[in-house]
Amino acid sequence: MHMMEHLQRFFEEMDEFVYISDIKTHQLVYMNRRLRESLGYQQTADYAGKRCYEVLQGSTQPCAFCNNHQLKEQHFLSWVHKNPVFNKRYLIKDSLLTEQGHSYRIEVAVDVDAEVICNTPYYYARSETILNECMRQIFSTTNPNDALELLLSYLGQTFQCDRAYVFEIGTDEQVDNTYEWCREGVTPQKDILQGVPLSSIDWWMQVFSRDEVILIRDLEDIRLQYPMVYAMLKPQDVTTLAAGPVTSEGKVIGFLGVDNPNREMMGMLAPIINVVGRFVASLLGRRDLLRRLHTLSYHDPLTNLYNRNAMNAMFEQDTRLGGLSQLGVIYCDITSLKQTNDSLGHDAGDRLIRHCAALLQETLQTPWIYRSGGDEFVALFRDLPRERFEENIQSLRQRIQQDQHHMAVGFAWSDQPPFDLDALIGQADHVMYQDKRDYYRINGSIPGIDRRKSDRRPENAAADKSSLFYHFLASTYHDMEFLFQSISQQNTVSYFYFGDMAKDLFYISDNMRDEFGFRSNVVPGLLKEWAKRIPSPQYRDMYRRQIQTMLQEKRTVHDLRYQIRNAAGKTVWIRCFGLMQWSEDKTKPLFFAGRVTHQDDDFVVDPVTNFPRVTAMFGRMDQLRQTGQQCLAIGFSLNSITELNNARSRTYSDHLVSNIADELMKNLMGKMSFYRLEGMRCLALVDPACAESREELVHQIREIVEAGYRSVGLSVHHPCSFALMDCPKDQLSPSDFVEKMVSLIKVAKQDSRQLYVVDSPENGEKIKNMSNIALALSRDVLRGMENFRIVIQPVVSAQDGRVVGGEVLLRWSFQGRDVSPAIFIPLLEKGNLIQLAGRWVFEQTACNCMRLAACMPEFYLTFNVSLQQLSDEKFTDFMRATLEKYRVSSERLVAEMTESCMDEQPEHLMRFVDACHEMGIGIALDDFGSGYSSLRMLLQYPSSIIKLDRSLLLEMAASEDKMNFLSSIVYACHRFGKKVCMEGVETPAQNRMIRESGCDMIQGFYYYRPMELEDVYRLISGGAGEAPATNEKEEP
Repeated sequence: MHMMEHLQRFFEEMDEFVYISDIKTHQLVYMNRRLRESLGYQQTADYAGKRCYEVLQGSTQPCAFCNNHQLKEQHFLSWVHKNPVFNKRYLIKDSLLTEQGHSYRIEVAVDVDAEVICNTPYYYARSETILNECMRQIFSTTNPNDALELLLSYLGQTFQCDRAYVFEIGTDEQVDNTYEWCREGVTPQKDILQGVPLSSIDWWMQVFSRDEVILIRDLEDIRLQYPMVYAMLKPQDVTTLAAGPVTSEGKVIGFLGVDNPNREMMGMLAPIINVVGRFVASLLGRRDLLRRLHTLSYHDPLTNLYNRNAMNAMFEQDTRLGGLSQLGVIYCDITSLKQTNDSLGHDAGDRLIRHCAALLQETLQTPWIYRSGGDEFVALFRDLPRERFEENIQSLRQRIQQDQHHMAVGFAWSDQPPFDLDALIGQADHVMYQDKRDYYRINGSIPGIDRRKSDRRPENAAADKSSLFYHFLASTYHDMEFLFQSISQQNTVSYFYFGDMAKDLFYISDNMRDEFGFRSNVVPGLLKEWAKRIPSPQYRDMYRRQIQTMLQEKRTVHDLRYQIRNAAGKTVWIRCFGLMQWSEDKTKPLFFAGRVTHQDDDFVVDPVTNFPRVTAMFGRMDQLRQTGQQCLAIGFSLNSITELNNARSRTYSDHLVSNIADELMKNLMGKMSFYRLEGMRCLALVDPACAESREELVHQIREIVEAGYRSVGLSVHHPCSFALMDCPKDQLSPSDFVEKMVSLIKVAKQDSRQLYVVDSPENGEKIKNMSNIALALSRDVLRGMENFRIVIQPVVSAQDGRVVGGEVLLRWSFQGRDVSPAIFIPLLEKGNLIQLAGRWVFEQTACNCMRLAACMPEFYLTFNVSLQQLSDEKFTDFMRATLEKYRVSSERLVAEMTESCMDEQPEHLMRFVDACHEMGIGIALDDFGSGYSSLRMLLQYPSSIIKLDRSLLLEMAASEDKMNFLSSIVYACHRFGKKVCMEGVETPAQNRMIRESGCDMIQGFYYYRPMELEDVYRLISGGAGEAPATNEKEEP
């Protein structure tokens, strides 16, 4: 783009008047929008060719004060002139522009009678010099990022600042520090000033909206009035500050500011920052335009992947690869794109391309994926070890094998810099071509072939006449046609076998050998060896009887379902299918071939509960509908099983579920039939003849479930949830009925106050809302924790009620209203999003701890750690990096963990506790006294704070003995050097008892409810954490 075009784009939205004219002819070349509209021109053609003195001065001849002969490039002449057309005084800034051999006058006119500058010495020589130099810095480069960096550097050095910066307001009601200059020796702050809530600088925005500049001459002056801003600025060592608005089209889009300028020059800063802020807005607009153009030029519009231009740029900038020690390339080609375009049309081809692009993005662990051609993709892996690179290849091949569309895959990897990217792509292309050739050789060039029904041979599957396979074929009887008949049946992933019955010698596939622990593909006596792997005597006898009957009755088909133990020791359900070939006279079995598959999709018995699966219930529902009968359907869930899986293994929880299911069948099968739904949900169809009430039936199921939990020492507050529906339901298909039941069970799980929920319009709305909530929650987390915030519940000293710390709590809003943590926290855990949320919470905790310490250095914050977070091996590394980023004292941070964390994941716990101890972060044992092993936890695990569960508080009022017991717990904690905090204090009577018990700290609604951050900062800064007046009130 030529300089003239660049300047026109830059000046177009400025609030000042700007025009460009030809030096020789005085003809107008350009006027910006503000000047055009003020003079009544709609478009360029209306004024193009007219003389500047005619349009702008109302004169018929060149101005007597025309200074064209004095103008120089990159220099501005400044002077004040009263314009006869507008009848106002303007500060005029003129410069010379040379473009393609032509000379142009460029003039900027600033209204000096405007309110923003009328009371300032705006046109003093020093101010003019600074403004001229600011403009020179801005126009010295066509790169807006470079111009902004130069501008901030000049402002910072001129006004002897510590920092100069630009903040931009995002679409999420947050503001980000996007540009920063720092004086030598000053610590940069940009990284920790991201995502600052706009509400925290609300008073700044009010000032900016009036087009005014904020001047803080002493930070201590704002401590009481604006505590949150004070707390943000204090850790940055800010004492003085000036900041002004950056506006575009009348809207504040950010601000320009400086920290700790020379106090004697602050009077000059306000008008300069105000004017320069308008140029900053133009630079930001120019930057955004270039970014959009860059995105369009380097991204494929169909897939949004990088395109060939981006890849060519990579070739041209080899310096990007210079710092790498390893480089991997995966090259992919859609094998059937041309056939799809020809047979189904280009819309279908585009869908296929998008599908394959999404598959690559979901599978490959790299952001550098390029669509290099119509049907080709290239993925680059930077500094990825060979083992992990090969894992990506394997994962991709598995995904492709499972997918209905095929891509040929090639790859290359090197650890020998400098890298020749073109050569590596060439190597990968060669491998990809071989992969494509193998694909067509095996499958043929049939458009739309379903990859899931194809069992491709491995790369090294070329025919080898000396292989064990061919040797076996040469020495035994075989019938290849019969073999292919046996393996061409419709099936899922399969293990194949065939053998000579006379020699009792079998050949099995590689995956069968590996999966079930055979030493070789050739297995003598396979039928007997297979029986040894069937763990259940019942199924083993069934298998032997079936084989024996098959031989005795000369049967040709073997088809049996049962459980078998694989090489890993895991028991799995399988279906074994085979065909037997006999001699012509049916006297001798010759050949036996078949396959073993995992349990079919339509298999109706659940292996854990031994309940029929839900599809088996559909027939029963049809019978009821045909006979006109109706019965009660009871849906119920077994709660807390996921936590049990994480804590004690899947085998342990399966054992519990199996025992509960056995007891249900044993005690209730005469009244109802049970079915297994998805997850930990079941359904019972009550016999229409059963006369017992709904409440009685629900109570009987609940008692059996609770007894099952107690039998393994588990104390679960809400072990099962119930939903009731009439079955069949008018206008609901069987599958829709089950879906509705599952949704009602979810509603019941969230409302433990009800014995059960029923199908009603109100609950229907809850189901709809829950689905929307789950989708929105996942979306918000993946968008950087949108609509999330933290609140803090203060903790006070039991001695005098003064605030000493606080607990950080997570909040999330949906459609403008807060959602209960009891609803969204389990959804985060179920969606495996709790680790992302936990990291965000810790960073918010560290950031606010740093800022609150500016108001109260001894103030501490606690944050909660969940079971899933303990299994995040990188969490403690993230914590270290965050502490370093915010330079916060780790001694002011405490991690809260419940007894379940400490008891159920001891290995993960100790690793986490050791890391916290190394970092200096304290440990608090939360909900102490709510479990069975509190005292053991007190002795076994290190903790600096013990938070007593509110259940103890309720029992304290019951008897003096229990009060003495609590006091003894506090005494024991103190003897071990631990501080004690009582949770859930809500009344004056409870407050008095806690203070008498010797507790160190108190947390509860009696003192403070969870507070928004602005209120916490106001509390800490205003009264230095003084106790509220409410702590002396009497109980009503």
